[in-house]
Amino acid sequence: MASLALARTRSPFSRRRLLTTGTLGLAAAATLGAVAPASAAVLGSGDLDTEGSAQQWTEEFLTRPETREGFVLDAMDEWQLDNAKFIIAVVKGHELGEDVGVVALITAIVEAWLYNYEPAVDADSGGLFQQRPSMGWGTYDEVRHKKLALDAFLGLGEHSQAPGLLQVVPDIASWEPGAAAQSVQASAHPERYSEQVGAAREIWDRVAADVAPYTA
Repeated sequence: MASLALARTRSPFSRRRLLTTGTLGLAAAATLGAVAPASAAVLGSGDLDTEGSAQQWTEEFLTRPETREGFVLDAMDEWQLDNAKFIIAVVKGHELGEDVGVVALITAIVEAWLYNYEPAVDADSGGLFQQRPSMGWGTYDEVRHKKLALDAFLGLGEHSQAPGLLQVVPDIASWEPGAAAQSVQASAHPERYSEQVGAAREIWDRVAADVAPYTA
């Protein structure tokens, strides 16, 4: 893993760099796609567990500290792909559909580039959705636990006091997905969510049919 961490450190897709230059959007990332880390796996490769995803989503998976250095749709690494599948699996487990899944994917792409981000770099925020314990999203550990964080984002987490997607946007089918994400996140850069709608829909279209619902 040391070589992977080093590759990411050298990656041009530094979140700090992209945030500074204002180029978080998919189009800008795609321009640099040729220099994505060599270890990145193309989305759609590998086997999917269609028998029941419980084996795939272990406690270690749910709480594992990870890093993030960029997002390119067709150069997603194993962590990003597994996190995307997990989001879809949980959404399906709650008997929610594509509209909700796309908004959740958009948010995780923008906030953490589909990594479960461990260090707090924006106040006390952390996890897939960069949730803040001080804003009622849960404890330090809860916002970094993938299932708890996703349930909180959806508005289905009993541990969270913050309003989630189903409370803020009950009529989600009538909303533009980026606007729905912003309604939950209240970001200072609301335009970034809409920039990732195409990527989120493509991920859903490519893998959702083969991902089993996760209800644990």
